[in-house]
Amino acid sequence: MPRKILSKTEIPMATAAKILSEHEAGLSPLQMRVLSYARRYSRLSPEQAELLVDRLMREFDLSRREAVQVADICPTTVEELRVTLGGYKRLVASLLFSEEKMQAIVDLVKAAVSGELE
Repeated sequence: MPRKILSKTEIPMATAAKILSEHEAGLSPLQMRVLSYARRYSRLSPEQAELLVDRLMREFDLSRREAVQVADICPTTVEELRVTLGGYKRLVASLLFSEEKMQAIVDLVKAAVSGELE
């Protein structure tokens, strides 16, 4: 019986790793590769990643997709953040060109990586 997709939402890589690890025994080889990749490259815990995504959406008016991308990449400089956000169609000039906002996002990411985000 085919499965039906009920909804779609972007999730951080750390959350994907958590979900896949809960079902690790029954994963296909492709899913095991995805789990291995997610474990290797996610820099945040699932909880910190979700907190970061929520704060980025609420405080900086990023879309969920943009916030998840920032949480997955964890840019540590304004230049890295500018490249991360530069590929999206909705370019907000006030956000992308305001050094203060960009630095605030980078500081928030650094706090999440160090586990200090609440």
